[in-house]
Amino acid sequence: MARQHTLAIADHRQVTARLHWLALQAPDLARDARPGHALLVHCNDSDDRYRLLRRPLFLAATMPEIGQLALLYEPHEPGLAWLARRLPGETLDVVGLSGRPLPMNDRQRNLLLVGAGAGLAALIFMSRFAAPHAAVTLLAFADDQERLPPPFLLPSAVEYVTMVDMDVAASVAAALQPTDKPSMLAWADAVVAALPREALAELGRIVRMVRLRWARGFAQMLIESPPGCGFGACGTCAVELRGRVRLPCVEGPWFDLRDVA
Repeated sequence: MARQHTLAIADHRQVTARLHWLALQAPDLARDARPGHALLVHCNDSDDRYRLLRRPLFLAATMPEIGQLALLYEPHEPGLAWLARRLPGETLDVVGLSGRPLPMNDRQRNLLLVGAGAGLAALIFMSRFAAPHAAVTLLAFADDQERLPPPFLLPSAVEYVTMVDMDVAASVAAALQPTDKPSMLAWADAVVAALPREALAELGRIVRMVRLRWARGFAQMLIESPPGCGFGACGTCAVELRGRVRLPCVEGPWFDLRDVA
């Protein structure tokens, strides 16, 4: 059950011209967090008309040995711009751990992570969690090089492939359905995708082409939630998946790719 916390900022820095790394002192949360979890952060900017709506930010790492967890985010709107001005020693009002973590299977030995935008933070956490026992490839897309997480945030064992292009769906097709070599999907035994909706549909099409048949559980996808209550009461995040209305903030945000593909 997600609870409200007041957490001290342990470290806050820019890691690219667009991305910020925010470490929070939270021993209990650092111990319990799993890849796919998020924090709902109250961004208290008096000029922000959406200040009552908490911003969902995915965990990018945990450091339980020092009682910290970390977020990776881009301050692309007023609330997150306020967050970007906070300094070490200040405190934040957060709710967490939010959402269901990614389902994980110890039998997965070849993990393919595919992402763009805010969901890349969750994939970084997943790569750090899985690297000790699986071969992990992270395929990251962005329309600007500075929106790509720097390689030093990833374990050295992770294969990190990046593409810069305005059209994420086209980039997904180019990367995963190449004409000159086998697709990465051919060897993967699990896929986790954090992509825009049109790119998720393209990924589903390619999985069907490359693998012919794929069982539920093979590919997980992220349905991002906009700022909202985080408890399923406001309905802001509601989406329709296979004819059913789902609330990603409480039922997700991770779903089977077959629900949208």
